[in-house]
Amino acid sequence: MSSVQGEGHWTQVVRKSTLAGVGAIALAGGLAACSSGAGAGSGVGQGEVTVAYSSPVMAQEAQQDTVFGLESAAESLGWKIKVYDANLSADAQVSNVQTMIDQDVSALTSWSLDAGAVGGVYSNARSAGIPVIGMNSGGAGISSSTWWAVNRCDPGGPLEQLAKMFAVAKPGMKIIIMGGPPVPSVEANTECFTRAAEGAGLDIIASQSNTQDTTANAAALAQDLLTAHSDVEAFWAYNDASALGISAAIAGSGRTVSTGTGGGIMVTGINGDAAAIDAIRQGRMTATIDANAVANGWVAVAAMRDAINGETEKTYVVDTDIVDGNNIADYIAPRERTYSLDHLPLVGR
Repeated sequence: MSSVQGEGHWTQVVRKSTLAGVGAIALAGGLAACSSGAGAGSGVGQGEVTVAYSSPVMAQEAQQDTVFGLESAAESLGWKIKVYDANLSADAQVSNVQTMIDQDVSALTSWSLDAGAVGGVYSNARSAGIPVIGMNSGGAGISSSTWWAVNRCDPGGPLEQLAKMFAVAKPGMKIIIMGGPPVPSVEANTECFTRAAEGAGLDIIASQSNTQDTTANAAALAQDLLTAHSDVEAFWAYNDASALGISAAIAGSGRTVSTGTGGGIMVTGINGDAAAIDAIRQGRMTATIDANAVANGWVAVAAMRDAINGETEKTYVVDTDIVDGNNIADYIAPRERTYSLDHLPLVGR
């Protein structure tokens, strides 16, 4: 396990590809020795506090931004944080959380890959007095949850807004939906947008899942879909990496991407990755939903702080926005935004 010495807080990122094999990668952050006995019974400010996060896949930019937010918020409290990478393996995530329990962390947050698989170990954490904050996740063993607004499927939420955007551009637009790996939050988002698209009167002509979760695979899938459905007018993708692959396939086919007005095929993603923002500026993507990932990290720390102090059974929803050609000039990169634990972009606050 590798780590980096720095100023005042501890961040380790650990990837476990199997239950037995452990390889570690270090993120920017500080290192200090982890103390024993820093369990959830300690209130904020009473001794050393160490918390932990189980990321579903650290290769995604939005996850890296989330960890940046977690680090920044933890540092503001004088806490230490450990980050584990499940790398899309539910078994690895179970092992990660068990390691957190064994290390007696004060609280943990986790983006569940398989609610059924991790429910038992979450309950074990709760039994050990360790609060579990579900990040875009619910189910057994969860103390409180934090959500991106785009993952909530609330009436009038970002996915309904996106469906209406397509419908305004052209009523009855022929659209292809590209989902992703069989992760609960991804499946729920895809189902939510599908319902919103149907409700907006869009014509869903095909659906495909980018189970490999890569831009290259999305491009290959989109190439086949463009051949099979030459009349397609729009693609909705569950994340920006997939949307960028779709955009590349459209360009390779000799067609153009719509900026939202005029001709071309509309292409939208989710996350607000830097490459997607650049693509919108350059006319290679129509829109993305900015997930506010750095704020998500801050909110997770706020939820862990509340839970350590006995405030549980709470839901925190991080506001998200659609970024397109109309507002791209006002866009501020996630790590350049200013947050504090007393001023967070929560829906309804």
